[in-house]
Amino acid sequence: MVMEDKNIEFTDIPEGGSSDIYANLKEKLETVEKFPGIYNFKFIITGGIDKIEELRAVLPDDKFIEQPSKTGKYVSITVKKEMQNADEVITVYKKVATIKGIMML
Repeated sequence: MVMEDKNIEFTDIPEGGSSDIYANLKEKLETVEKFPGIYNFKFIITGGIDKIEELRAVLPDDKFIEQPSKTGKYVSITVKKEMQNADEVITVYKKVATIKGIMML
């Protein structure tokens, strides 16, 4: 049996107004993820160490798995967090979206 990769990336979501992006994301999350459950947030930080601290302010009680790039130009961060529903996931993404220098995957 082959396991499908169930990661949802923002590039999978059709372009449109910001409300359309989040509505489409919610639909995909509800189709692919099981809630309540652990959700893997993945980020790429290109804006320096201070951006990691800004991200920690959004997810203060969560464990960050940090992987610096070989060149040191960016840091990949994974945060596993118990989420009750798709709306909670979207709330986190909306907060992180306000931080410049962070890409959401």
